[in-house]
Amino acid sequence: MNKTHALIKISGSALLAFSLSGCSVSPNYDKSVGEKNSLVIEQQMGLYNNESLDQYVKQVGARLVSNLESPQFDFKFEVVDDPVPNAFALPGGYIYISRGLLNLMNNEDELACVLAHEIIHVTERHSIQQMKRSILPGITQLPGNIVGSVINEDLGNLINTPFAFSSSLLMANYSRSHETESDDLGVELTAKSGYDPMAMGVILTRLNNAVEFETQKETEKSYFDSHPYTPERVSHVDQSASRLSLISKPSIHPDFLSQLNGLVVGSNPENGTFNDSLFLQPTMGFTITFPKEWQTINQPQVVAAINDTQDGFVALSVTEPKYTAEQTAHRFSQYLEQKYNYAAQVNTVDLPWGASMYNVQLVDDSADKKAFINQYWLDFNDMTYQILTLSTDNNKDEITSSATSLQPITNQQIATITQQEITVVTARNGENLNTLTKRNNSQLSTKGVAVWNGLKENTPLQQDQKVKIVVTQPYKK
Repeated sequence: MNKTHALIKISGSALLAFSLSGCSVSPNYDKSVGEKNSLVIEQQMGLYNNESLDQYVKQVGARLVSNLESPQFDFKFEVVDDPVPNAFALPGGYIYISRGLLNLMNNEDELACVLAHEIIHVTERHSIQQMKRSILPGITQLPGNIVGSVINEDLGNLINTPFAFSSSLLMANYSRSHETESDDLGVELTAKSGYDPMAMGVILTRLNNAVEFETQKETEKSYFDSHPYTPERVSHVDQSASRLSLISKPSIHPDFLSQLNGLVVGSNPENGTFNDSLFLQPTMGFTITFPKEWQTINQPQVVAAINDTQDGFVALSVTEPKYTAEQTAHRFSQYLEQKYNYAAQVNTVDLPWGASMYNVQLVDDSADKKAFINQYWLDFNDMTYQILTLSTDNNKDEITSSATSLQPITNQQIATITQQEITVVTARNGENLNTLTKRNNSQLSTKGVAVWNGLKENTPLQQDQKVKIVVTQPYKK
């Protein structure tokens, strides 16, 4: 959960239905699809907060776009705050690359090749073509936000949980012909823009090696869920690239690796981090304790926990700043009474650290288990938080304790937070990766460093050769 991407209500009407009535669709349709669903991307995944890196990616993207013939779309390039290696495009010119994929890159040519590939998916309108064939999952199936109370909407929209969300829902499973076309036209665009088209095969191979290395521990969604990897694909793209004439141009940045220095690896504590059942949000300045051993989720606009029996959950989000916590509680109570003739009292809950929460409770005793739906609102640090809970008689006390546990984070707690990040180090003459990783306390193994840098484990390094490693650093607010 982060402050930049606070809760924005996504209703069913705001999500795009992907049924197409005709065979021929205007490019304006692509633009509408991209614009609406770029909001979903930013809310559900979040953008990475690094202005220098963001501007660099935009500059590389702009150079590529400048070499398109009569582009139909205004392209936008963003870095998503996702540790999983991914790059994908929405129709209409919205291109996204994850910090997890940037971690694996070693030069600007590789970045350009990936962006060019995604640009071609947009210009050739591959997603729209897939949608006609009903291959692309409908974003109307995308789980929404935990929204809490929403004035002027039915109670049936009160609870809408995002626990099954995956960014793969937002990426088309492109056909083989689409992938081949994007590979061929992408490397052609790369060469026209002054980049080495052979870098496409290099980054595809490294990405595959990295996925194989990582999946020894766990299986993650990755670039290859929507862009399948095969040795034949790499061979084909190498052949296509080798036939092109390179128009030599200087790189936008002469030292690519310096742009990755400090790039967060894995989970980003800026968005909050869990220490067992305690959630710490250093940038927004609070902590909240969830019930122990519950499944937890942390998305840009919500942090939540649910139990195994799914008859209890706690979800914290930020509500619209239009009203105070007390005003929101009373408005919700009035809404329930006016529309449903449901008398819901507003209760004040005084917290030990001096703040007050405002609570409205709904009781459902129509089923075998009596269910309690509680909404809490709290003003804190110029923002209004809402906590939505579902409980039964069996877990009501535990969930109430969690909902009322929100409190300011302490400096001591912030000091315990660490993050993993890329650090670019220089090798000593005759040093190999094993001695370099040990000397610099790399959290990434020697094999992992070799994969990430496209090197062999036992090859001697040159004096002052730059190598990416991963180190643990104190969280920097």
